[in-house]
Amino acid sequence: MAYASPDDLRRLLRMDSFTEDETATAELLIELGQGVIEDEIGQPLEQSTDTVVLDGPTEDDARQAGSGSRKLILPRWPVTSVTSVTLTDDGEELTFGKDADYTWSAAGILHRRGAHWPSHDRAVEVVYTPGYAPVPAGPKRIALRLAMVGWSNPEFLSAETLGDHSRSFSAEALGMELTPGDIRTLGAYRART
Repeated sequence: MAYASPDDLRRLLRMDSFTEDETATAELLIELGQGVIEDEIGQPLEQSTDTVVLDGPTEDDARQAGSGSRKLILPRWPVTSVTSVTLTDDGEELTFGKDADYTWSAAGILHRRGAHWPSHDRAVEVVYTPGYAPVPAGPKRIALRLAMVGWSNPEFLSAETLGDHSRSFSAEALGMELTPGDIRTLGAYRART
């Protein structure tokens, strides 16, 4: 699933239809624009079900929290569901609920109830669903603008002189660069580090 469809791009370009090759080109350009966005924010925005194995809090984290930490941060957000949380030492699957083993927030924080998370590498396996469905309008708009820029320069032409005809080509000439306004808009979706 992409942030936008070839049909979205076709409408913005005010074209009646795309050929099969034009549709493939539109898909590629949208994918490239989406990649520029994800490089900037540090996470995919599309909703997916992910399985991650997380390191437990470090000893320094545990000391700062006073003997252990009750919070683990998931790598992607927003979180819409957590399917399972398993301690890797013994394979114990924890139970969700405020009166059980853990709770979770849309911000992607697992809160351990009545205990601390193990403080070693690869301590907890989590199956969860982060991301957006559909992708919000701001990132979709930026992906389409970047695709339109690529559509308008299909030969990657970076310079052209008419007298004695000279042409120069460059992959950078595709022009898929974020504006300062794009970067501000995307700030709301940036991955936590």
